[in-house]
Amino acid sequence: MKNNFIQTLIQKSQPHWHHYVEHDFVQQLGQGILPLSSFQYYLKQDYLYLFHYNRALALAMFKAENFAQMRDIHQAIEVLLQEIQLHIDFCREWGISEQELLTLDEDPACVAYTRYVLDCGMTGGLAELYAAIAPCAIGYAEIGLRLSQQNIAPNNPYQKWIDSYASQSFQTAVEKYKDFLTALCQDLNAKQLANIQHIFTTATRMEVAFWQMGLDH
Repeated sequence: MKNNFIQTLIQKSQPHWHHYVEHDFVQQLGQGILPLSSFQYYLKQDYLYLFHYNRALALAMFKAENFAQMRDIHQAIEVLLQEIQLHIDFCREWGISEQELLTLDEDPACVAYTRYVLDCGMTGGLAELYAAIAPCAIGYAEIGLRLSQQNIAPNNPYQKWIDSYASQSFQTAVEKYKDFLTALCQDLNAKQLANIQHIFTTATRMEVAFWQMGLDH
């Protein structure tokens, strides 16, 4: 059921999903020709996104209905906190200091996306919250895996970014995420599932805007 449910969410979010995973930002990154300033700006805003992502997971802990869900969410928070430190180290490699990250102004695209996720969590339950963050996790796994399998230019400066999302550990984490979201939605009625689809599609559109933010900068 997992693959069918997730694939249905993706299919019904078209053409936005295609615009997300095949965005010019992604294509240029995979070819190693993305302007450095675009990548650096994306990294800075992604740091802010991860901050709010962790807030969303903290909210998920509050929304949990049993200890089993709490354990899964707790593990996700631990993984994210480790990822944030890696992100800080990665930013440093690209000339962005931790002090600069602490004083960033949020881009409107980041504000819109992260607050939408939090709003879904505040007004809904775990299913709504996880549907709002699903395109991020699932999409990055798809993008990382696809780019890693392409015949890209040698010495791609963005290869480390690609490798991190193509890694087995990230792919495994996303599979667990899919299982969790599927389980949350399995007993929902048609109206509730329609709302889950609307949230997933809207968040996918937000991901498109996030890539475009980097190119526009």
